[in-house]
Amino acid sequence: MLTANSLTLPMLLAALPRLVAGRTALRRRLRDELARLFGVDARRIVLTDTGRAALALLLRAHGVGAGDEVIVPAYTCVVVPNQIPALGATVRWLDVSAATLGFDWSRLDAAIGPATRAVIVPHNFGPACRVPDALRLRHPRVVFLDDAAHGFASQCDGQWLGTYHDGAFFSFEYSKNLSGGIGGFALLPEGLVAEEPPAELGALDQLRLLATLTGHLLAARCALAGRVWLALARRVGLIYRSSDAEVADGVAHPPRALPALSAALLLPQLAALPALLRHKQRLAEHYRAALSAVPGLTLWPGAPGAHWVRYPFALPQPVADKAALARRLSAACGLAIGVWFDDVIHPAGSFRHGYLAGSAPEGERLAATVLNLPMNVAIACDAALDARLARLAAALAAYLKETAA
Repeated sequence: MLTANSLTLPMLLAALPRLVAGRTALRRRLRDELARLFGVDARRIVLTDTGRAALALLLRAHGVGAGDEVIVPAYTCVVVPNQIPALGATVRWLDVSAATLGFDWSRLDAAIGPATRAVIVPHNFGPACRVPDALRLRHPRVVFLDDAAHGFASQCDGQWLGTYHDGAFFSFEYSKNLSGGIGGFALLPEGLVAEEPPAELGALDQLRLLATLTGHLLAARCALAGRVWLALARRVGLIYRSSDAEVADGVAHPPRALPALSAALLLPQLAALPALLRHKQRLAEHYRAALSAVPGLTLWPGAPGAHWVRYPFALPQPVADKAALARRLSAACGLAIGVWFDDVIHPAGSFRHGYLAGSAPEGERLAATVLNLPMNVAIACDAALDARLARLAAALAAYLKETAA
C-alpha cells in the first residue's frame, strides 16, 4: 500500500472544485508559490509530471550527451539512472557512505574523471548535504545536480536544498514530503533555461490517477474499504502506475506536464508547510526516543533544517527477507514499516545499468539492513503512538534476540 505523507482523503475531495480554475492557472500559481518559498525567480521553476522527468530536463539543459559520464549513487531508485542512457551518456556507479547515507566526498573526488560531466548528489531520506566548495572548484566542468526527491523543504547551513548547486529535481509522488499523487519540478540554477514538457497527461490517465489516489487515501482511513476500492479499480483498468519497462528494461520516462489535479492538491499543502514540518519534527523525536532504547540499531542524526521523508533505522546484520520482516513488525505495532531501498538499485530486480554485485559494499549493506517509519501527517503524536512504538521496540528486540542465538 502506498503512503501519502502529506495528503488525506478530505484534502483530495476539497481539491476537486479547484480544478475549475484550469490547469494553466493552477500551474502558474504553484510555480509562483514555489518560487516564493525558495526565494528565486519563478522562471527557474519547471513543473513536470515526475521527478525523473525533471532530472532528464536538467541533464539536457546542461548539455549532457554522447560520450559523457554521469556519476550516480549506488543506493537509489532505478528511475534515476534510467534517464542517462537516453541522452547517449553513461552511468557510473559510486558507493555511498553508510555513515551519512550519501557520498563520501573524498571518494567522489577520486571518482571524477575526464569523461565525468555530471554528478547526481543524493539526499537520501531527506536531510540535505552540500558538496565542498574546494571539490567543485577542482572540477569546474562537472555539474552537481541534487536528487532532492526525498528532501523537499530541507535546508543545509540555512540554505534551501536545491538552491546552492547546479540545479535540483524534486518529486511530488505519493510518498514524498508534499504529495500530488504524481508530479515533480526542476529548480534551475541562475542563467539556465528550460521549457516545461508540452505533452499532457491523457484524460484516461487523469481518471486513473484520481481513482488510485482515492483508493490509497481511503485505505489510510479504513484498510478494507481501500482494498475493495483498489480491487474494483484494477478490474476496470483504473489503476495509475508507471510503465513496467522502466523497472525491467531501464526505459526512460516520457516527460509530461504536471497534471491539474496534482497542482490543486499541492497548493494547500504548501500553504500549510510550516505546520507540516513541525509535525514531522515531532514524529522524528518520538521515533528517535523509541528506537534509541533498542540496542544494536543504527540511527542517523537530523541536522537543523533537515526533514525526513521517512525515518530510517538500520539493523546490526543483513536481513535475508526485509519485506517479510517489515510485515512482521508492521503487524506488531500497527505502523507501516517501509523497506526503502531494498537494493542498491530500487526496487530489487530492477534493470542494473551495468552495476556489478559487490562494487558498492556500503550501499549493499544499507539495502540489506535499513528499514523506515512513516512520516505521515495523519499520524498523531500522542500516547497511542508511543504505545505503538513500544510494541515496535519490543518486536525489534525479540527479532534481534532470535537472530543473535
